[in-house]
Amino acid sequence: MRSLSGSRVPRVSIAAILAVAIIIGSAAAVAAKPRPKPPPPAPTPTIQIDISPSGLLEPSRQYANVDVTVTCPDGWTWIRGSLYVRQSDPGGAGSFAASCTGTAQVVHARVVNGNTWVLGNATATAFVTISRSGQETTASSTRTIRLEPQITARVADQGQLTGGSGGGVKVAIAVACPSGTTGLASSISVSQSGGTTQGAGSFTPICDGQNRTFVVSITASRGTFVTGSALADAFVITEWSGQGFYGFDSRTITVLASSTGDTAPPSTPSGLSANVFGDGETWLSWGASTDNATPSGLIVYEVFLNGRFDQGIGGGYTQAILYADQGVLNTIEVVAVDGAGNRSAPASVTVDCTQGWCS
Repeated sequence: MRSLSGSRVPRVSIAAILAVAIIIGSAAAVAAKPRPKPPPPAPTPTIQIDISPSGLLEPSRQYANVDVTVTCPDGWTWIRGSLYVRQSDPGGAGSFAASCTGTAQVVHARVVNGNTWVLGNATATAFVTISRSGQETTASSTRTIRLEPQITARVADQGQLTGGSGGGVKVAIAVACPSGTTGLASSISVSQSGGTTQGAGSFTPICDGQNRTFVVSITASRGTFVTGSALADAFVITEWSGQGFYGFDSRTITVLASSTGDTAPPSTPSGLSANVFGDGETWLSWGASTDNATPSGLIVYEVFLNGRFDQGIGGGYTQAILYADQGVLNTIEVVAVDGAGNRSAPASVTVDCTQGWCS
């Protein structure tokens, strides 16, 4: 029986053992070394959006004008800004633009509605999107706003003496204000020669969303009016919800000679056309008439629907909106009337609503 002490044991050098230990330790150290952390994401920029508490509702009630104050950080790029205003579905939408400078900017949004708004409260929501280095971020803000009436006024570029003595002049002014607003006593004044000659007249606007023209006769309270340049100032006053709302216009006009004794009618309005929607809403446009005595700004256009008077348009405007009768073939006529009351031959166009829709 062999003795254990006599068995051969393989010899391993201490150097080899140390080498293996070093290799194992190095591998473990490599395995234990932490991986580098990814860079932290860019901080989300702060975008401040403040919607004005009130907006202006245009006379047609299809457009609202609302101011928005936006602040976005310097170094970012503006992508888009949108404003939504709702009273009921579908509401309306508009856009606005600003620059990212780190300072507050007041921007204007004109919002269009597929139907119409009414005066009063509405919900407005603004969205702003900006970007930097491929990163986009969006912020929003919502608040209740108050839609208030916007009043427009436009004095005709020409006036006319009412007689040969220069004791009076007549001037046309076109005014529009939203339905629901009440027109109050308003005025227009005319002055010449640095105020040496002056006078004023009054009128009361009709608030139905349409451009309504008023021909105001003004008697000179000082001096005598003559042909030539004059300054006309209009001040329109309306009331809604116990508050007054105003429209202004001031412009230099040309006073022409009197049309007294004029018997020649103006020319027939040219190119009358109708853009018709299925529900009968009809947008009319035509070319301006000319006259031997009455300036174009004082020619009034009378619009008739199926033989009945629908509306009067003046102040240089050659457009109108009306609603055709359902179930019939509609005839629309436009007649030009000069300052002496002479009437042109009518221009006409038809709108067919016999098939349950209008075309």
